[in-house]
Amino acid sequence: MTPRRDGWKPILALMILAPLLAEVFSGSMPATAFLQPQTFFPFVIVIYGLPVLVLREVAVRRRYGLLGLCLLGLVYGLYNEGLFSETLYYPLDPANEAYADYGLVAGLRVPWASYILPWHGLFSVLTPVLVVELLFPRWAGRPWLPASATWILGIVTAGLALARFLLEGEDHRAQDAATFAVHLAAVLAAAVILWVVAGRLPRTPATGSAAALSWRGVAAGAGTYAAVFLGTEILTSVVRAPWPLTVLYALLTVSATAWAAARRPTVARAGAVAFVLGCGLAQAVVVVLVVGVVTGDGFRAVSGAVAAVIYLAALTGVRVRYGHSTRTPMG
Repeated sequence: MTPRRDGWKPILALMILAPLLAEVFSGSMPATAFLQPQTFFPFVIVIYGLPVLVLREVAVRRRYGLLGLCLLGLVYGLYNEGLFSETLYYPLDPANEAYADYGLVAGLRVPWASYILPWHGLFSVLTPVLVVELLFPRWAGRPWLPASATWILGIVTAGLALARFLLEGEDHRAQDAATFAVHLAAVLAAAVILWVVAGRLPRTPATGSAAALSWRGVAAGAGTYAAVFLGTEILTSVVRAPWPLTVLYALLTVSATAWAAARRPTVARAGAVAFVLGCGLAQAVVVVLVVGVVTGDGFRAVSGAVAAVIYLAALTGVRVRYGHSTRTPMG
């Protein structure tokens, strides 16, 4: 690849967009808090930016396709929720109170893991990568870093996360050494398994030319989000179903989505973006805006409204630039 002077632009865009989508657009963090230097730089560099960039480089160099990239996103979920925020472990603070003591196995929140790991695959990795590659088409599907730099950044980032967990992790606050060791071993083992499986999945769907936006694709994305994530949330928060049923439901819906995606050898880049933005739009409207209004949480309601407007503006921009199609991108 011939170096270009603008090669830093997609890298910077990805490193900023990943935490912005996962934290601010989901209603987890106010934009004002995200922009504070003590929050912005750790999130953009260590917590989201570098690990997401490294996983994207691995997927591109090994030609994993969108399915493999999304599975690497589950590895990122373990990095985030297992080594940094530590929401996978009871009795530490959960990100969602409904999962606080629900489905515990050796102090691990198994239903929460079955929900949040695919969520990170979609919103922390797949969505920002697709959006950035649509914004910078000359760099789409191409490595942004030398192979040696990718390896160095990957080792340094993983080393920092492990050092942080070993020195400041849950054993200093809530767990004995044996439980701490079990949790660390479970997270690392799961990461290795997901990494190996990602390399053996079909290299589909590959992203083709930008083509045209499909509004049916937006609807398909919204429907997929509702089926996978809202369905799991309802079983947990409303029905309080036995936790093995919730985990089984999450696994079946995620697997069905992956199977449907894998059946398509290629997908237009704008169509894939329409799909993931449809997922984001559904989250912004239902999980953030509506829940904020129902619970009287003004911050959440405003965050959902702003995120929904941004998602709609992004979809409109893609439609104007690439045209309109009636084809569904992900089946």
